[in-house]
Amino acid sequence: MHIKNTINIRRSASSKMTMKKMWVWMVLTLFTLVGEWHGRCYGCPEEERIGLLEIKSSFNPNGYHMRYWVDTSNESISNCCDWGGVWCDNTTRRVIQLHLWGARDVSLGDLALNASLFLPFKELRSLDLRSNAIVGCHENQVGKYQW
Repeated sequence: MHIKNTINIRRSASSKMTMKKMWVWMVLTLFTLVGEWHGRCYGCPEEERIGLLEIKSSFNPNGYHMRYWVDTSNESISNCCDWGGVWCDNTTRRVIQLHLWGARDVSLGDLALNASLFLPFKELRSLDLRSNAIVGCHENQVGKYQW
């Protein structure tokens, strides 16, 4: 009888430990999912979002290609990681690729690019500026926003 009770006590203790571990994993999973969702809502860092809006205003503020690059209180629209031509790192949420091929209406004439527009993008790995009538660059200038 003593052996049977000892075995039942061990099983019960083992079962309680398993339940505690399961709850810990469930809570950690929940926090991870909420953190991932929260990060996606806010998109890229503020300085990069402002930098993208500066690029838009420099290229073609009313152009078709960047029509969804808007600054609103609506988080689903303001999430710059979801804007066309913008790719963000899944972990850091920083912009890693900008594909602005043909983003500017060439009927606007030639563009002398202000290269300092790209300073906010610390992790930028790929930049495609083809077909935008870019004829050169200005010396680096700081726009109306300082980073």
